Amino acid sequence: MSFNRKAPAYLAWVTNPNVDQDYKDELHNASDEELLANFGTELEFGTAGIRGIMGAGPGRFNDFTIKKVTLALAQFLKQKPNIDLKQGVVIGHDNRYNSQKFSQLVADILSAEDIPSYLFPNNAMEPTPLISFATKKLQAVAGVVITASHNPAIYNGYKIYNSEGCQLSESETDQIAKNMANLPDIMHWKFTPKPELIKIVPENIINDYDEMLDQLQFYPDETASKQDLKIVYSAVNGTGSAFTPRLLRKYGYTVIEVPEHSYEDPSFKNVGNPNPEFAPAWTLPLALAKKEQADLVIMNDPDADRIGIAVPNDCGDWIRLNGNETGPLLIDWKLSELAKAGLLPTNPALYSSFVTSDLGDRIAAETYGAKIIKTLTGFKWMGGEIAKEPERNLNFVFAYEESFGYVIDDSTRDKDGIQAAIMVSELAWMAKTKFHKSLLDVLDDIYRKYGYYTTDTLNYNVKPEEKAEKLDPIMVNLRKHPPHELCGLKVVKVEDYLQGLFNMPSQNLMKFYLEDKSWIAVRPSGTEPKLKVYFVIVGDSPEDTKQKAECISNAFKTKMQIKI
Repeated sequence: MSFNRKAPAYLAWVTNPNVDQDYKDELHNASDEELLANFGTELEFGTAGIRGIMGAGPGRFNDFTIKKVTLALAQFLKQKPNIDLKQGVVIGHDNRYNSQKFSQLVADILSAEDIPSYLFPNNAMEPTPLISFATKKLQAVAGVVITASHNPAIYNGYKIYNSEGCQLSESETDQIAKNMANLPDIMHWKFTPKPELIKIVPENIINDYDEMLDQLQFYPDETASKQDLKIVYSAVNGTGSAFTPRLLRKYGYTVIEVPEHSYEDPSFKNVGNPNPEFAPAWTLPLALAKKEQADLVIMNDPDADRIGIAVPNDCGDWIRLNGNETGPLLIDWKLSELAKAGLLPTNPALYSSFVTSDLGDRIAAETYGAKIIKTLTGFKWMGGEIAKEPERNLNFVFAYEESFGYVIDDSTRDKDGIQAAIMVSELAWMAKTKFHKSLLDVLDDIYRKYGYYTTDTLNYNVKPEEKAEKLDPIMVNLRKHPPHELCGLKVVKVEDYLQGLFNMPSQNLMKFYLEDKSWIAVRPSGTEPKLKVYFVIVGDSPEDTKQKAECISNAFKTKMQIKI
């Protein structure tokens, strides 16, 4: 399909004096296919804010995206009743291309709209959980993070927090989107910053974040013994490098940083895909772990809101644990230690997403009497439910989702990979030095008690402009023709979340329950152009679950008529 280079939308970019020459050159040199992507769609809010490939045009993430969202955010804040705009907005960013520039642009626009803001010292990169923490601690009216989290280097994004450090609800982002649609011509809009309204986040806020992390230890006095645990750490060239290795060393652990991953690099050239869920990022960390005979590998993603871990097995091979394995380990460790110390709160509450394995739920509910609250995918939903605890007489103990995201202390209302790194290190130390076990042994103990679980997430990736064309028909077909059995197991229940279930709004999600307590969930991603298929398979032994998982996965992919 050819692109019309005389279209008004295209000419508005290539003839506009407000558009940088780099953007104009990009458009002049682009193919028709590229231009169709640049102008065929417009970026919109997803599971965690707005994300997109950087470049020119409304379908790409650029300076004008920042201007449009920030001006709409300013209008949204002014429309809210009973808030003091003088409390300002906390602004942070990760290590990506243009993130620092975009962060400053947000502050400049807010100041022009008479809204104060806080940047971190030197407008340096900071972890996403610190921005959530600082927003809540400063009682700011909002927080903004310029980040694309774990996406590839060509992406960037815009995430917004409320005064509690929780991502905005869907109704709030809908209002901002409505404001965006009603803005004047943003391509010609000009503003005058007011530098006196741009402040620096106080140092004591960062110290308070450190102190909160210190309190996550159950055995803070065992620094000498903790030297016996050797940890290889990867920041994938992102924001975790200033926090995770420094704190782990302070607590006594022996920490070896992956040198190629320990400095700021927006290209991720030594990482590949900076997502701990996928293998490319693990090549160098695992090689270093084998060389150093380490006990544990910890990887944060670029904005340090996620964590991946790997441990050696008895044969010396390194095993990467997924989020449905790490979550139950952390839940069992935290709740058992709280109970042992007599610190488990009354009416404990655990939060997890609909597509997260129910093993962690079972540990919390069956052994520790926790109330389980399930939500849609994304910590904005969990944060919204956590905020209701006072009226429900509940007390937070844990929140997590299978995509490597955990909140252990709810002073952050978004997932925190630094919190998780501290807790998993202490668990690994205790297992090694006191119980003479690996984390795999500890996980096996959990399986022996609750049943053997095998989980997997498959991703069917498409181009951004193909999302509706290729993914929507799959979901339509599953609704019209759901499977009745898979590998000889009956489908005993189907849940369709399109009309809203369990007090949650509508989401394009389907869940299929099998008669043996296994289940499958399918949904288009809210942040990336792909379909996600979640498998949670339950069996009587590792061999049983593995065989079931392979059969069910193949049968379901055949049903969807896709190859992954």
